[in-house]
Amino acid sequence: MLKSLLIKNFILIEEAFLEFTEGFNVLCGETGAGKSIIIKAIDCVLGAKISKETILNKEKPTLIEATFIINKEETVISREINTQSKFRLNGILSNLEEIKEKREQLVDIHSQHQTYTYMSPKNHIILLDDYVSKKSPEFKEILKTYKETYFEFKETEKKLNFLKENFQNNQREIEFLSFQLKELDDAEIKTNEEEEIKKELNVLVNAQELKEKTYGAYWALYGDNQNIIEGLSKIKYEISNCATLDKNLTNSQETLFDALENLKDCASYLRDYSSNLEFNPEQLNELNERLSLIQKLKRKYGENLEEERKNIEKKLKNLTNSENNIESIEKNYNILLNSLNLLSNKLNEYRNKNAKELSEKIVEQLKNLQLSEAKFEILINKTSKKENGEDNVEFLISTNKNQTPSPLAKIASGGEISRVMLAMKTIFANIDKVPTVIFDEIDTGISGITSNAVSNSLIKLSKTTQIICISHQAIICAKADNFIWISKTHNENTSIKIKILNKEEKLKALAQLASGQINDDTVEFAKTLVN
Repeated sequence: MLKSLLIKNFILIEEAFLEFTEGFNVLCGETGAGKSIIIKAIDCVLGAKISKETILNKEKPTLIEATFIINKEETVISREINTQSKFRLNGILSNLEEIKEKREQLVDIHSQHQTYTYMSPKNHIILLDDYVSKKSPEFKEILKTYKETYFEFKETEKKLNFLKENFQNNQREIEFLSFQLKELDDAEIKTNEEEEIKKELNVLVNAQELKEKTYGAYWALYGDNQNIIEGLSKIKYEISNCATLDKNLTNSQETLFDALENLKDCASYLRDYSSNLEFNPEQLNELNERLSLIQKLKRKYGENLEEERKNIEKKLKNLTNSENNIESIEKNYNILLNSLNLLSNKLNEYRNKNAKELSEKIVEQLKNLQLSEAKFEILINKTSKKENGEDNVEFLISTNKNQTPSPLAKIASGGEISRVMLAMKTIFANIDKVPTVIFDEIDTGISGITSNAVSNSLIKLSKTTQIICISHQAIICAKADNFIWISKTHNENTSIKIKILNKEEKLKALAQLASGQINDDTVEFAKTLVN
């Protein structure tokens, strides 16, 4: 469950800290007070896309931190937004994929946008598949395999069509690619050769200075009568004698010995380096010509010549073997097509079997939501191959007696759609056991007896799942275990104030929601709602 939420510098919130409880939590307040900002913050910390305009004060970062209780242990997810987004999981930097994976285990956020998105028939197959997948891991695996096979099939189809259409026109491209490949092969460019040439050129250009300075260093170390190595040898001799008298000087003796040997090696290397270093005009010429060739090829083919050579070779190979490829790809195409047919038939069987069951469960839930005459059907028709099978799925509903079920988007009112979504979320929540379900105004378009039915449904669901709900309905808010009041203040700047109400404050808030005013009569009415 979601235990708490810390918000700093987000949209209209300077800083706010909310605590949630098990059961039924409600976010309430006047229209436009900013309740949806809280849901947006939860969505944001769990990986939703967000713009920099959400930062209230551009000079400070935005911070959102959500604490969840999972198996009696706390899990803290935070997101800091400034020049970029940083996610942390229990204080450790995390990535978006990991956070989204956590989100699926923690929270299901149902927004108004999602409600109207689900009205579109193209999303009905997603909802049905979601239901079947939660019940049947085998279906989920078949669907995954189908999608992978489908994308491979489409790619194969595309490749096959391309080869067939372009087979006659490939010869000219083969000649051109062959020329390019020969040009690169003849050049025999080695990995990092340009850098090595530049290093060699740098040494050649500065050969005289390098020769003089390295020999000068050798002479100072080992050349003249007062050289460093001779002086160090005398010091080593003296300290060696002292070490026989005091063992504490043994380490110093060994250090001097190592230093002397290292300096001798260094002097020897510098002498040889200086002796062997000569300015070679011919070599300088060759290196400059080689560098010019490499840079010319890079201008022509790009910075990574090795990678480009591989690409050219790959293209040439594909084109050269195109006739054989066509035969091979055609064979693979037919194998994939047969696999898709088998998999899509299995998907169709699962969907038909579970569509009836889901329809019956939705009807049962709708009856509890004051739609006693509702009929709900899931129509499945065969269609062309798509990424999720060959089935076209559409939800049909009728809400009145003797009415033939018709497409959801054409028949259902706003209030009816809200109840269909609540029915489905209730069914899904009971299957997948997501610990927290968030509803952003699930009570849109309903009132009176229907509001009471919706509140009863939410209360029932809250016995097994933490519910966080935005609502304007006093009847629904009255049943909340945790009542959070959101209000907007207008001082120098507009901001949002958040307060968790006690019992007395809750009654006053309900009175205001129900009638628009707070007096003894409206407070008494609020008490009847609570009771």
